[in-house]
Amino acid sequence: MVKKSNFLIAGAALIVAGSITTYLYFRSVTAKVSSPLKTAQVVPESAIMATFFHPNQKAITKLQQFGTPEAKELISRSYAEFQQENLAETNIDWEKDIKPWVGGIMLAFVPAEEGQGTDPVNILMVVGIKNKFQALRFATKLQGEDESQVIKREYQGVTIREVTDETGKTFNLAILGDYLAIAPMAGAVEAAIDTFRGESSLAMRENTAKSLQESAGVENAIATVFIPNYGQFVREFADELPENQKLSAASLEQFEAIDSMVMGIGVDDGGVRLRALTKFVSPLSPEQTKPVSGKILQRFPAETMMLMSGMGISQAWAEFTSQAENNEDLQDVVEEVRSLFVDFGLDVDREVFGWMDGEFALGLIASNQGVLATTGFGGAMVFETSDRSTAEKLIEKLNLMATENAGLALREIQVGRQSVTQWQVAGIGAFLGYGWLDDNSLFVVLGEPLMEGIVNMSGDRLIGSEGFEQITGTLPESNQGYFYLDMERTMVWVNRYPFANVVIPSDLKAILNSIRGIGVTSSWSDDLTNEMEMLVAF
Repeated sequence: MVKKSNFLIAGAALIVAGSITTYLYFRSVTAKVSSPLKTAQVVPESAIMATFFHPNQKAITKLQQFGTPEAKELISRSYAEFQQENLAETNIDWEKDIKPWVGGIMLAFVPAEEGQGTDPVNILMVVGIKNKFQALRFATKLQGEDESQVIKREYQGVTIREVTDETGKTFNLAILGDYLAIAPMAGAVEAAIDTFRGESSLAMRENTAKSLQESAGVENAIATVFIPNYGQFVREFADELPENQKLSAASLEQFEAIDSMVMGIGVDDGGVRLRALTKFVSPLSPEQTKPVSGKILQRFPAETMMLMSGMGISQAWAEFTSQAENNEDLQDVVEEVRSLFVDFGLDVDREVFGWMDGEFALGLIASNQGVLATTGFGGAMVFETSDRSTAEKLIEKLNLMATENAGLALREIQVGRQSVTQWQVAGIGAFLGYGWLDDNSLFVVLGEPLMEGIVNMSGDRLIGSEGFEQITGTLPESNQGYFYLDMERTMVWVNRYPFANVVIPSDLKAILNSIRGIGVTSSWSDDLTNEMEMLVAF
């Protein structure tokens, strides 16, 4: 069976070697590397999403510097297997025959017009031809080896070739200047030809030029994803969801608040970086875009394996429940959460989330001391609040449930100058402790061995530690919180405390062992633009 990749390669050859006119066309041998903006000039303005894959050798070279020997060997083996499975039948070598002439590739989703099939969108691929002479050599090598059926027709003075392989798969192809347009549906190629002939293109849309040129500001871009109309993008694909997964009108309306999004993926000295800029239709309130101070992160020790921090849990919950009032999908989630806490006699809106209006941080911390010897880690939580009385009422209820229903004992101890209340299990000892660091900061620690470090900040701190700085040091300092994962510590824990009956495949473990850690932040450059940045450090 002819594979799709073989078929695409053969189809490309048919186009570039079709006639003496093509030969004249290929006389120019100047290497031209396509860019997202230039390629977008061939994509119809109606495109609801476009992804550009950059021909960036510098990014590839940097990627090859990262990883453990095992991960590099895995990647090399996978690359060889790809060539063997997809190119062997055509006697084609990617490095020698394809790479020299293929420039950037843009994959776009274009809304289908009436009569263009059952799918709401057509897929259009636009491949840059950076070296026409090399492309001609490739076409000559393939000519005569393809068994596909070809139907030629003219549209707007451009030849479209409809290629069907022996499995029945059909693609339409056409050369448009320095680009090769490929699509399963003829209508998508015709739309690309119309655009090439002068109709409005994706590149002409407002703010498109900046979005595509900057690739969200990442260095050595590998890919750029651009969604010019986020609401339309969601609606088009929501229509194709199964009936039992359909989104309500209210759910779809939530996405209308987002105007557009551009995401860049690149490689720099830190690792692989993803940066997404999301534009909103209307400005958000200052409270929603306010950065956190991050002071509570100083409480966490250098042994922290995973951390999540932020601000305003109560506000987020209130907004979520407000949206759910006219949204059946969200309402079901809200009711499930409320009923869960009702079973414990708690009002989730007022008693659980209502007082969490300040900054917060949750962390998992590596430790094999005392009660944590069997698990290898403990945890800590810090919540700032302006409503201490409500928080204390919740604690009283939880203490009552712990002593009367779970048979736990309460014990007051001093850790430095702090008063700490412990939950103790007979024969085991304390496994949880809590207290107030100041008038508005509640801490909860899972695992007594961690208490001293959290309360008195003894020992090395997470802030300033080598691991944390290497993973988050290049992320925006002014942000709304972190997600942080120290993969090295996590893998040490995984290898020492394997999950019950779960075996991590060796290939996956090789990749995970090559990752130093992951850091994510979210911030606001203005009241309309959210910036999310993630670094996978190797």
